[in-house]
Amino acid sequence: MKQSSAVFLLYFLTIGLFSQSLDEDFLSSLPKDIISEIDQNLSTNTNEIQQKDYESFVSSIAKDEKNDVGKDLTVFGRSFFSSYASTFMPINDPAASSNYILDVDDLLFVQYLGDSDDAFEIRIDRAGNIILPEIGPLQIAGLSINDANQKLNEILSDSLINTSAVLSLREVRDINVIVTGFVENPGVYVASGYSNIIHILKIAGGIAPNGSYREILVKRKGDTLYTIDLYDIFIEGDTSSNFSLRSGDSVVVKSSNRFVPIVGATNRQAIFEFREGETVSNLLNFAGGVSIDANREMKFHLVRENQGQFKVFHQSISDGDNLTLQPRDKIFVKFKDYSSDDTFLTSDESFVADYVEVTGAVKFPGKYYVSQNENLSDLIEAFGGYKKDAYVFGAALFNEDAKLLEKEFNSRLYNDAVKSLANLGSISRTEDIDSLPVLLEQFKEISAQGRIVTEFSQEKLNANPESNYKLSPGDRIHVPYYKKVIYVFGETLNPGTYVYDETLSLTDYIMKSGGLNEYADNSSVIIVHPNGESQRVKVRKFGSTNADLYAGSVIYIPRNLKQIDGIEFTSVMAPIVSSLAISLASLNSISNN
Repeated sequence: MKQSSAVFLLYFLTIGLFSQSLDEDFLSSLPKDIISEIDQNLSTNTNEIQQKDYESFVSSIAKDEKNDVGKDLTVFGRSFFSSYASTFMPINDPAASSNYILDVDDLLFVQYLGDSDDAFEIRIDRAGNIILPEIGPLQIAGLSINDANQKLNEILSDSLINTSAVLSLREVRDINVIVTGFVENPGVYVASGYSNIIHILKIAGGIAPNGSYREILVKRKGDTLYTIDLYDIFIEGDTSSNFSLRSGDSVVVKSSNRFVPIVGATNRQAIFEFREGETVSNLLNFAGGVSIDANREMKFHLVRENQGQFKVFHQSISDGDNLTLQPRDKIFVKFKDYSSDDTFLTSDESFVADYVEVTGAVKFPGKYYVSQNENLSDLIEAFGGYKKDAYVFGAALFNEDAKLLEKEFNSRLYNDAVKSLANLGSISRTEDIDSLPVLLEQFKEISAQGRIVTEFSQEKLNANPESNYKLSPGDRIHVPYYKKVIYVFGETLNPGTYVYDETLSLTDYIMKSGGLNEYADNSSVIIVHPNGESQRVKVRKFGSTNADLYAGSVIYIPRNLKQIDGIEFTSVMAPIVSSLAISLASLNSISNN
């Protein structure tokens, strides 16, 4: 009858204990570390040792709370203000462009050309006028230099014969601007008349946390003249809204809670602000699109919170137009190798901070991120199914929790075996005693695998949904390629690997390996199948033994431990031998497939 290796592990815990002193010759034959552990077990309770081992293990894998994840992911646009060199700020340089807007206190130079060749400096007064000799006041505040030149020449054509004029800026005015709202340092600032919205925000220390980069109001005499979206400047390079400010203007930075981080295979990773109605496609555009490292399926993960619960949506980038963004959304664009960048994930979202790794004979091996409710069928669909020569029956799934349990079982089994030896009485030396140090050393070096026996066939999973394994972050899946071999190890004359033939029986394979040697225990032969299930059978001395065998099965013949001086020695060491057999056979089966 088939049974899981976990059943064997439970059986292994049934070890008898004795209360006698150990034979000194036998004790001296053991390795020093085992002698030390036996001495310790004579006075230490096994459970205490196990608890210390467990606490040490937990401590070694504990999360580093000092690890400041996400520290390099910043709001897009913030670095623009922090890196904007002060030497680039406007200075009182009269070399203004022709579209510079004139205002009160600008100092102009006027040159007449023609019958009159007068030249003079003149400042725009508080009424917005310049006073021209022989002509009088001319209202030019609010006009560009070009428009002021045109207006001046129209006036001259009516007043002075054969005379034109060229107007230029000699000295730029200072302006007083109020900056308020969500900026680092709100206040009233004196700046050059050249200053635009970027300059003023820089002087005020930039946008504060929770301040909007996409809703900045410019007000004049109480009226909102402009609503500025800095993304037009930062992303599109559109400077049409980057006009010069006038004295008395106020700049108001509104608040925002619409921020979404986007990381992974994009050309620009950052936290972006979105406006109501904008979609994932808009956000991808802000991020410069996907990078050359994006996965071939062009997939991304959208993490969305709903009433305190996090759900992960697996979507194609082509669907981005249909996904309207919401506050607290988070987006991860998958890489070619499905590597993760979990910098934007919180501890509550740890189920997507770690991946499930898939290797072997699948169409798209790699690292996949799963939600709390995804199962093996979902993952099979994600990695594109199996390759033509995949051995689905031999697929293996490894789980960290199962690995920890297996480690605990092995530790308990080893400690109980050592304590049992410490309590055994004086025993005669035999070949079995000589083999004990080797067995204990081999068992001690076993690495827990954490393999879970589960169904991998998509057809069988569809037919029986209850057998569909629910995935956990950190799971590892390996799907081997089909190999027509079978393995025979243990107490035979010629253990090794043989070509699998479905017509051959267990006895046939044992005979192929030279038959059982004199130390073999034919009553406890262990078969580990490719899917991880184990089977214990008794090999008949005459005739064929019925046992299920498959390509990739491992046949392990353990050593026979006999009674010694009336003590049922197998009660101590048989569980060690069996567990060692299953662990080594399972590991070999996986690694050779």
